[in-house]
Amino acid sequence: MRVLDASARRLCLTTFGLTFLACSHAPPPDFAPDPGLVAQIRDIRIVTSYARACPGSVIAASYEAVLASGERVTFARSYDKKHPPRLHVVFLDRESPDAVSQEDGDWVTERDPLATVSTGFRLTATLRANSKVTSTVVVPPYYGCMPHTFTFSGEPGGAGEAGGNGPDVTIRLAAVRSPFYDKLYVAGFQVGLAPPFYVLGDPTSVAPADWLIVESRGGRGGAGIPGANGTDGAAGAAGCPPQPGAPGGNGGTGGPGASGGRGGRITVVVPVDQPLLAGLVEGRSPGGAGGAGGAGGTGGRAGKGGKGQTDQSNRRCPDAADGAHGRAGGIGPAGPTGAPGVE
Repeated sequence: MRVLDASARRLCLTTFGLTFLACSHAPPPDFAPDPGLVAQIRDIRIVTSYARACPGSVIAASYEAVLASGERVTFARSYDKKHPPRLHVVFLDRESPDAVSQEDGDWVTERDPLATVSTGFRLTATLRANSKVTSTVVVPPYYGCMPHTFTFSGEPGGAGEAGGNGPDVTIRLAAVRSPFYDKLYVAGFQVGLAPPFYVLGDPTSVAPADWLIVESRGGRGGAGIPGANGTDGAAGAAGCPPQPGAPGGNGGTGGPGASGGRGGRITVVVPVDQPLLAGLVEGRSPGGAGGAGGAGGTGGRAGKGGKGQTDQSNRRCPDAADGAHGRAGGIGPAGPTGAPGVE
């Protein structure tokens, strides 16, 4: 399926009192090239800023019309209504099966490197006023910008629950040829049930060993269950003498943190006749960190001492003492680190 020019004119509205003013960075809809100039155009040149492009990157591009006289006229990217350009990028239909054209004439390339490994990024510009004037360039792919360190983790555990195990990771390696490279490394990643993805590398520019660093770490263990709060002490009875307040209960100790998950399994698959490709991957399967210990419960509040009353001699007894506050519970121990996985 072809990815067509996705450019659109952007308008903005500004208010000033009750007046609405329209502004635009693009030419007006009725802006058109001079027919006399169109008749002189024999070719279009697409000029890219870089000789190669990375999958998922932006290719900056400019465009020139080649006239019958040999003169070159640039297609402007901006518009000034006081000084309209002779040619503008909106006069071009820009399409590609490998990239999406932007309003200003640049391109956003296909992210999947396998989609363009044998074709490169094909960019086409066609003069709308004369479809016979068209040009296509092919920008070779570049893979030095692709990531080569990957970390995958299991799910963290809930309160008091162990962390999930790291996902199983399978990396399939092969060496292939393309129209742009005599030799290419292709690594296909399968992580759990997620869709596969691919990383490509030029053997002349990647490390001879441990090109890909792949880690599948167990998930962090959940925090321990908080300790129970101490009960509040009962208030002392009034009287003469009054009763002292009861002490608050001590807070419970927090529960231990849960253990981290086990590291995931990492499997490297290579062709039988290319066993050395396995050395391009360094796999790591550490267990997940243990969860923090649960918070200690708060100590119960002290009971209020009873109020003193008057005795038979009409003398008032002093108020009784308040009870002691309960002690806060201790923090639970941290959970253990999860076991390492099988690499």
